[in-house]
Amino acid sequence: MPANEMRMQLVKSKSTELFRLLESRKRVLVLSHTNPDPDSLGSALGLCHLARQRFGIECDCALDGRIMRAENREMVRRLEIPLVPIDQLHIPGYDCLAVVDTQPGFGHTHLPEGREIDIVIDHHVSPERGGATPAFADIRTDVGATSSIVTRYLIDAGVDVPTRVATALYYGVKTDTADLSRNVSPLDAAAYEFLTPRIDRSCLAGIASPALSPAYFSSLRQALNNVRIYDNVVLCSLGRIDSPEMVAEVADLLLRLEGKDTVFCGGEVDGTYFISVRTALSKIDAYDLIRDALAGEGSFGGHGSVAGGSVKMPDDGTRCVRRLERRLEKNILRAMGVEDVTVCGLAGPTPSRAD
Repeated sequence: MPANEMRMQLVKSKSTELFRLLESRKRVLVLSHTNPDPDSLGSALGLCHLARQRFGIECDCALDGRIMRAENREMVRRLEIPLVPIDQLHIPGYDCLAVVDTQPGFGHTHLPEGREIDIVIDHHVSPERGGATPAFADIRTDVGATSSIVTRYLIDAGVDVPTRVATALYYGVKTDTADLSRNVSPLDAAAYEFLTPRIDRSCLAGIASPALSPAYFSSLRQALNNVRIYDNVVLCSLGRIDSPEMVAEVADLLLRLEGKDTVFCGGEVDGTYFISVRTALSKIDAYDLIRDALAGEGSFGGHGSVAGGSVKMPDDGTRCVRRLERRLEKNILRAMGVEDVTVCGLAGPTPSRAD
């Protein structure tokens, strides 16, 4: 049997397994990771649409944290994604808890205590953890976006996918695969093709180009001033910032730097140090890079060309952040084999690093 046909049979069997579970439930709560991104928002909305349209059951999307990146806030606003702060929900009132675009055990995911998770849908490498096995788990590390997996469920369920839901799922696939240019599987390509004629392009353009505050450009200037380049490796320390999304955004930007193929970017938000990794090297997985960078500190996740992690700081002092950054830099240089390379900034001279 051809590989593609076998893959499609596996996909349909997972859809059938999920449908059987949902048939026995009356009220579903969908959770994502803290400060959700487009893929988690799209897949959450898509799963709720499936639950309501195919099975006629109530479904809510919970929000833990805040929507910080301007594009993500615009996505929620324009597509009217109904997010309810998790502390305002009565968790025992739900007989089914689902997590999308994350898994129990990830440091950026806070789940209700004392409740088992029934459904896990994700595309990241699983954390090393124990605990109960969910009733349904669909974790595909070869897929670029969780939104692609949820799109396949909707196709197999035969339900209508309205413009609003299609646009959310499409943007989830688009952002996590960089327009089908990274971590792409046949499932991602099929989801993209299915969703494309159903989206609102004007709405999508507005989501991708929101107005940005002066604080955004101030943070960007600070980031560019703190770039340190070791051969093909780019390091950037943002210091104390308002949003962890800025770390990922700057990492994405710096990966476009000519002649460079790997980026490590970090910044501290409210006592937690966030780090994002990006790589254009096909033979290196970003998951391995961030694991080596953290060297046992904090929590992390990712796959392919994208990874992220965080470390809780023992205190919020500047020296504590600097000490962590020095440890991370040492680990990174050793892992990338550039320990003896001369460091420079974007303009050439070595940037200063005051302690």
